Amino acid sequence: MGCMMRVLCLIDCLGSGGAQRQLTFLARQLKKLNIDVEVLTYYADNFFQQVLSEAGIDIETIRYTDRYTRAVTLRKSIRAKRFDVLLAFMDGPSLYAEIAALPYRRWGLVVSERSAIPGSTTGFGRLRRLMHCLADYVTTNSHTNRLMIEKAVPRLTNKVVTIYNSLDLSYFSPLEHPYHSEDGRLRFVVLASHQFLKNLLGLVEAAQRVLKAIPELNFVIEWYGGFAVGENGRVDMRPLEEARQRIELYRIQDYFIFHKPTSDVVGLYRQGDAIILPSFFEGLPNVVCEAMACGRPVLMSNVCDAENLVHDGENGFLFDPQNPDDMCRAMLRFLTLSPEERYLLGRKSRERAELLFNSDRFVAHYQHVLESAMRREHKIIPHWYSDTPQSATKTIESER
Repeated sequence: MGCMMRVLCLIDCLGSGGAQRQLTFLARQLKKLNIDVEVLTYYADNFFQQVLSEAGIDIETIRYTDRYTRAVTLRKSIRAKRFDVLLAFMDGPSLYAEIAALPYRRWGLVVSERSAIPGSTTGFGRLRRLMHCLADYVTTNSHTNRLMIEKAVPRLTNKVVTIYNSLDLSYFSPLEHPYHSEDGRLRFVVLASHQFLKNLLGLVEAAQRVLKAIPELNFVIEWYGGFAVGENGRVDMRPLEEARQRIELYRIQDYFIFHKPTSDVVGLYRQGDAIILPSFFEGLPNVVCEAMACGRPVLMSNVCDAENLVHDGENGFLFDPQNPDDMCRAMLRFLTLSPEERYLLGRKSRERAELLFNSDRFVAHYQHVLESAMRREHKIIPHWYSDTPQSATKTIESER
């Protein structure tokens, strides 16, 4: 049936973001399966345009004057096209696709949420998700996001399908030989913006406790990230400033280095001894997935989908982000391992990445969803990865 299917993909733009990368990869793979694919956008950011064009995929960017005319123009354009199923990625495009489906439609509709946002199961978040009832399926890239949707709108339960992101496992790959730093220090690498949600202050508290427990440990935490924009539209420097004050108070300046963001993330992963992510909330963090593929051990908060990514003691360590003592415990477990034990953790991370982020499974699951939507079958489709981690369930249960 794949050769008979025509898919229209709707996304805001073809910029360099993670959602755009996933949709571009999916569109190209579907095209290889003799599925007719077209991409519709409404912003002229064309980072991925060339690779789609080279795959023989048509791209259209609509013109509009404001947000209202954007919705009207998109609806008109969508309803004028010939296709079997519409796939919309991200919140904005999904809403426009759902509007285009009114008052009726003759084609399948699959919408997709790409980020799990804390506190979005009530109020406006719930009202917004009621529109998903117009779709045949809703896809998410984390079980946490799926559980949020089901909590907000229980009637959507059998429509929501979790499909973990795919990764280019040849690009995100380990070094042939283990990297050893010249100064002999163990390097924890953090890739995250400076915002309270990322919990830099908790990491500072944990590092202070590590050094209090074993002062002779030789390690450094290298944080790569920019600043978040506050509600007033200004750059919010408070998370970093407060953390720096605490670092100076504890006199542990030699153990923290702060860098600007960098595009050479593969190099950072490979040259770090472990990735650490102390966030209070993460759905399916790209940094963890990519680091795993690069063969790095992972220390991360035991929230959201963490227990599917990290098997504690096997490819890394989990901790409670609210508890600096527990974070300290995880860091000490890693820092006191032998080089051979650290290498084994990294090898297990790579093996798990090959299982979870396999591109063939990613494409096969999306093809299954799209074909079912095209036929309007409304059947329950299995998730990938299939297991719902307890960490995700507990995260949702703890939300008010």
